[in-house]
Amino acid sequence: MPHRDRMAAPRSLRTQELLLTAQNRIDGTDGLPGRGFTPQNMGQLLFADNSRAADLALDATVTACRNTAFGLVVVDGNLVNISEACPILAAWKSHKYSSDSRGSWLFENFWVSLQNGQAIEKLPWRTGFDAKDPVHTPNSLDFGNDVVRNSLARAVLALRKAGIALDAPLSSIQNVTRNGEKIPIHGSLHELGVLDVATPAMVDGKVDIVFGSSFIQQVRFTAEGPPEAYSVLTYSQSANPNSPHYADQTKLFSAGQWVTERYTEDQITASPVLETKVLS
Repeated sequence: MPHRDRMAAPRSLRTQELLLTAQNRIDGTDGLPGRGFTPQNMGQLLFADNSRAADLALDATVTACRNTAFGLVVVDGNLVNISEACPILAAWKSHKYSSDSRGSWLFENFWVSLQNGQAIEKLPWRTGFDAKDPVHTPNSLDFGNDVVRNSLARAVLALRKAGIALDAPLSSIQNVTRNGEKIPIHGSLHELGVLDVATPAMVDGKVDIVFGSSFIQQVRFTAEGPPEAYSVLTYSQSANPNSPHYADQTKLFSAGQWVTERYTEDQITASPVLETKVLS
């Protein structure tokens, strides 16, 4: 049985996002048609890339930014003007780490600076963790806390030093490189409360994804026939740069698409990419 202290501990933001996503789908309150799960809406939800951290803290971050006198913050010996960040973050209304999102990379850098390796309950929340409501607490970031303002200033400074526009689309920064081609990768760090994890690192002086979602599969069991299943191997099947399978599924994942699994002879025969080789 789970230890009592663990049951009373805060849930990670990614766990919160998963529970809320499932409950909203069951209730039919997520904006998608109907209630309950289908292969179609399951795929949409897995790749929705919504950030629970943004749900909880983006508005307060914008308020902290706008309330900064003259937009100037002294942090780590640097005078940083954060005023440009305010409208960019305010315009990121979707809270999604989709490839075309703008402001998401700025918020990611802010959040990493704010959390700084701390447990989620240690951040400056106005409403602390309540074991009776572990999915919705803690919440309400304290926009008047200097730590919030300073973390935003550090994020702005980091992007400027890297030569990255504060409103740069995620696709221009978060990629994997295959045979010289940059493939945009959606998703974000698990600390941001995004279901689809993408962990960037510097590779040869450039941002590349080195960890995160790998093999993803959804399966629907039916009473009248074989399972209905879809999968994608985010890093593709082959490590050989000369293979046609070196980047094919990475591109599928980038586009939010899936490989259809086939079980019966009829399903296999119907595959548009079927190749038959007869050995004698």
